[in-house]
Amino acid sequence: MRAIAGDAASARQPLQHRLLLTPQLHQRSSRRAASTVAAQQDDVSDAFDEVMEFDEVPKVPERAVVTPRAQQLTKRAKGIEIENKKSLEIELRYLKDPLKLSEHVKYTIKCDKLDKALDLCRLASKTMSCVVSWNAVVDALMRKNKINEALKVYNEMKKRAQFPDSYTYMMVLRGLGFRSHIDQPVKEENVSKAIAIYTSMNAPTSRVKPNIMHTNATLNVCALALDMDALWSVAGQIPTKGPQAADRMTYTIILNAIRHSAYGKNPEDVQLEQIASRRQKAVDEGRRVWIDVIRKWRAGEVMIDEDLVGSMGRLLLTSKRIEDWDNVLDLVQQTMNVKRLIAPVGSPERRTEHVPQDGAGEAVEAQQEEVDEEGYTNSPATRAFKVVKPSQPEHATSKGTRPLVWAQPGPQTVSLLVDACQRMRIPRIASAYWELLTSGDHSVTPDLENFDRQLRLFASNRASAKAAKLIREDLPAAGIEPKNSTFRLAMSACQRDMKNPHVLEHATTIIDVMEKSQADPDAQTLMEYLSLALTSNDGPKIVAVINRMDSIVHNLRSRVSFGPDRKMSEVADVRELKQACMFLQTLVGTIDTLMNRSLVPAEDFQHWHARRADLSKFLGSAKRRVEKRDRNLAPPPEGNKRLGRPLGLTMGKDAWALREFRYNDPKRKEFRRDSVRQEREANFNPPRRSNRDEDDRGGFGM
Repeated sequence: MRAIAGDAASARQPLQHRLLLTPQLHQRSSRRAASTVAAQQDDVSDAFDEVMEFDEVPKVPERAVVTPRAQQLTKRAKGIEIENKKSLEIELRYLKDPLKLSEHVKYTIKCDKLDKALDLCRLASKTMSCVVSWNAVVDALMRKNKINEALKVYNEMKKRAQFPDSYTYMMVLRGLGFRSHIDQPVKEENVSKAIAIYTSMNAPTSRVKPNIMHTNATLNVCALALDMDALWSVAGQIPTKGPQAADRMTYTIILNAIRHSAYGKNPEDVQLEQIASRRQKAVDEGRRVWIDVIRKWRAGEVMIDEDLVGSMGRLLLTSKRIEDWDNVLDLVQQTMNVKRLIAPVGSPERRTEHVPQDGAGEAVEAQQEEVDEEGYTNSPATRAFKVVKPSQPEHATSKGTRPLVWAQPGPQTVSLLVDACQRMRIPRIASAYWELLTSGDHSVTPDLENFDRQLRLFASNRASAKAAKLIREDLPAAGIEPKNSTFRLAMSACQRDMKNPHVLEHATTIIDVMEKSQADPDAQTLMEYLSLALTSNDGPKIVAVINRMDSIVHNLRSRVSFGPDRKMSEVADVRELKQACMFLQTLVGTIDTLMNRSLVPAEDFQHWHARRADLSKFLGSAKRRVEKRDRNLAPPPEGNKRLGRPLGLTMGKDAWALREFRYNDPKRKEFRRDSVRQEREANFNPPRRSNRDEDDRGGFGM
């Protein structure tokens, strides 16, 4: 690991900034005035423990502006004020056991009373050791993404003679990797803080020595921040053997970091040639790491699991070369003992002319092969995924070889193999792997993501019958409830298979399952269903599809008129109503196309005109209702001057300001005038209605 980290660090540019910034602590000139507990001298100097020393409180002159700095120093001189101190002291009389105190602090945090929990820890620190309670407070602040406050509490507990233990450092390092959103990287300042804390643990005078869990937490912070220089600097300190040696989680974090670094922090600003070259270098770097993994696995020093295999497989799939994609099959065979179902790339019986490849990727550099006595080759380019044999024991007295512990395949392995086969344009092999893993000795239970990937494979190969069978039989057999995206993927397979004369039957099967399993059918899937019917240009089939929509239209009308059956936000409700209106508009357009193309007899036009008029009338009222709710959801523009509200109102200032803005908006005033004008015209000039009998050949739930 140290050699790999050294090679990776030397291949990159030198650091432009120091990773560790350890401020010099001031020398004590007198007893600290802000201290409330006589703390012992700590042997470990923390990198973030900024102590302000002063002899006396700065006096604020009269009639002078009180600066924030003066307020801060005055507050420090007075000490930390604890609210309801007497009541908390009474509670502590019955919490003399540290275990009971920690349970009470956790319960207080669960009740969203974090300040009270912190005050309990401060008062209890005078009489007992309550590190576990302090750890609960630090962990709660980290989970709320209040990193600076958590570090202040971490420093305060040391000042109160509550020395951090291994769990404290673990919670701090893990919390530095928390993100407010999954798409946002970790801040660079968090990386510096994590490395400084990790370095302080490695100091000779440290009370707590780091283990591999602390190392993995630090590596995770560096990986989430896409700081590969910091990651390799930490990885270079990992010993080869011992309790601090790298484990499977360490290699998983490193391989995932290499894969994410191949795209860079700003992939939009990088040219395609640079991205291809960067991806190929990342794959080569991952191969060198994998050589170290296999060597330790053969020696029994590291266990391999599905997550580690999946991280290496996803790294191979980032490449643009078919050889790297084919290595995914070798990887699964090497680590899980799942045999290959197709000849490797380069063999005479393997044809690859139909596979489109991007030639921008750089070729793998040839390297000298070092073969050991078992025939295992340390070559990242060609032999990294060769089927391995167990290594011989180190001691001559040991009998036999060490058996290899194979990784167990799971849903992640199924998705990995399906993706690799889809890129290599071998759908039959993908289906064969699906059957092999989901039945037989492995018996992997696929999840919803596996079924979605299988539907994408069916869509790319125009297999609408298989997609309908998966929706109708395989999903209920697995006990998985499909989502709207699942039905969209299945319908996309039918759209690509539009030349199939039975494609509408398969699409109708998908609609039947969706209506039974979903409370509100997906509007986009329904619109694709109508579009597929129009491509057939067959009148009876289009009429059958429109009639199939009767029950769905009836439910949508109830949905629009009376609201949803489940709890949902106002924004989500309006969004679904807009999609329902789009579907109804598409259905009206389908009826127009049916009559414009003369796909139905002329004597049936009266019936279709009546159905269209009924839909159009309801659609107009639904659109006006949705537009009104959408306008109410729109926030006022930035810079709006909030107007004063009359006295005696119970609503808040913000609510009254929003109401005032909406009432005085010129566009809304014009809309209100038009609405009043239309209402008056409708009252004075009611539309004439014919006395024709209603056709009994069906309608939209009327």
